[in-house]
Amino acid sequence: MLAVLADLLTIGVAVAISPLAIVAVILMATSGKGRTNGTAFVLGCYVFAVAFVGVLVLIGRASGADDPDSGPHLFIDVVEIVLGLILLALAVVQWRKRSSTETPKWMSSLDDLSLAKAFLVGVLISGPLSPKDLPLLVAAGGRISQAALPTGEIVAVILIFGLLGVFAVAIPWVLSVLSPSQVEKKLAGPRTWLVANHAVIMTVLFVILGVKLMGSGIADLATAGGV
Repeated sequence: MLAVLADLLTIGVAVAISPLAIVAVILMATSGKGRTNGTAFVLGCYVFAVAFVGVLVLIGRASGADDPDSGPHLFIDVVEIVLGLILLALAVVQWRKRSSTETPKWMSSLDDLSLAKAFLVGVLISGPLSPKDLPLLVAAGGRISQAALPTGEIVAVILIFGLLGVFAVAIPWVLSVLSPSQVEKKLAGPRTWLVANHAVIMTVLFVILGVKLMGSGIADLATAGGV
C-alpha cells in the first residue's frame, strides 16, 4: 500500500495545489464564514475526489485492470499518455494567460453562499469545472485500479489520496477555525499572490504532471511489452 501511495504522491500534491480553490477558501475565511461555508467547501472537494476516484477504481478492477497483462491495464497506460499530452497543451494555454491578474467574477458571490451551495461549489471546483484536477483524478483512479492490493487497502488508499488532495485547501480553513481574529492579516498576502501568479503556477504544474503521466504510461507499456 505504501508503494501505491508513494506512486500517487506527485498527483496528490498537484491536486492539492489549486490556487483558485485556495483563494476561494481564503475569501470565505476572511469574510467570517471560514468555519461554516469553508467547512462545506472543503468537504465538497474531498467528497467529490473520493467518490470520483472510487467509481473509476470499481470500474477498472471489475474489468481486470489489476492484471498487468490485461487489455484494461494497457488501456489505462494509453489514457495516462493522452492525459499527459492534454496537460502539456493546457500548460501552453495557461502560459498565454500569465499577464492576467483579474480575480474570477464567481468569487465575488462567495459571501452570499448557503452551506449547501458552498458544498456544491467545492464539488464543482475540485473536478467538473477544473481543467487540472479532473485529468489528475482520472489518472489516480487508473493507477489505483492497477494496484494488486486487497479491497480494504484499496479503500484506504482512496481515502488517504483524497486527504492529500485537499490538504492545501484546508490550511486557510484550519487558520479560520483556530485563529479567526488573525485570519485576515495572515491570509491577505497569500490571497493576492495566488491570484496574481495563478497562471504561472498552473503552467508549471501542467508541465510537471504532463511529463510525469506520459513517462509513467510509456514506462508501463514498455514493461508490458518486454522492452
